[in-house]
Amino acid sequence: MQVLTLKRAADVLKTFLFPIAVYLVLLLVTLLMSKTGYVSSGAFDRIVRGSVLTTITAYAIALPLSGGRWDFAPGIIIILAGIIGSNLTISLGLGPVMLLLITVAIAIVLSLIEGLLYLWIRVPTIIVSLGVVMMYEAVSGIVYGGSGAQLYVHSDLAVFSRSPWIYIVLALIMVLFYFLLGYTKFGYDTRSLAAHARLAVNMGVKEKKNILLTYLVVGGLLGVAAVINASTVLVSPASNLSSTSLMFSSMGPVLVGLYLAQFTNLSLGIFAGALGMNALSYGMVVLGIDSSLQTVIVGVFIVGFMSFTSNRERVRAFFLRASAAKRAEA
Repeated sequence: MQVLTLKRAADVLKTFLFPIAVYLVLLLVTLLMSKTGYVSSGAFDRIVRGSVLTTITAYAIALPLSGGRWDFAPGIIIILAGIIGSNLTISLGLGPVMLLLITVAIAIVLSLIEGLLYLWIRVPTIIVSLGVVMMYEAVSGIVYGGSGAQLYVHSDLAVFSRSPWIYIVLALIMVLFYFLLGYTKFGYDTRSLAAHARLAVNMGVKEKKNILLTYLVVGGLLGVAAVINASTVLVSPASNLSSTSLMFSSMGPVLVGLYLAQFTNLSLGIFAGALGMNALSYGMVVLGIDSSLQTVIVGVFIVGFMSFTSNRERVRAFFLRASAAKRAEA
């Protein structure tokens, strides 16, 4: 029992070694450059707080991606659900709990529409999702006169973006996501379809039902993300695929998290990935790096990380051969 506990603790440490290493490296760099903004408790809180929205959005991206379905719509669903849910809640004079329920319900409807279109048209999701993005972006510029949402100015409603509620929401989402994938029939079916779709269908897994359930779960996650996003910033209507930036900003944690998940689980892996990527982004802000250059650095970092993790056995073999050659020469 004690050995098992130690192994689990070691696996958790391996998972979070990535964000810890990123934070410590950037902390050293900022201190060497006499930048003190990264060492404060406020900086650490901003990194963790900023990781909440990224983590929840990344869960919504990773779930269909694990089944080979690339989806561009999470960003616009967050925006559109946030606009409709926020304005509806404000106009009806409702509270924060009803805001959450209404926004989640709207996001689920928007997500299920996309899922039904995919099942009906039967073309790759990358094409369906692009069409859905353009359609929803047009709607976001029409509803409420294209005024967007200013939920963040209503402090009584924007409670889910503040401590302790934002951390409570994150903890609940992480536990539910872990339980859903690890201990339910939906999770088993999802993993079976991801591993071998045709074999899973032959074994009795109902693929269409699983796809609809996936979009249902994704909608619920994006609804929570929409509330947090609207409680933090001004939500403006999107156009010309600008909403995809929300999706792409969470792709780093997804790609890193899929690798880190091998040590523990997907829930912790993506959260660790989000912490690491947010630590990197905030560190560059403290260092005063231009936003365009930040995007380049993040892109290079992700490519380098994925290249190393995908070819780590080749890298290890290369160094072993080099070491053996040196010993032979000696």
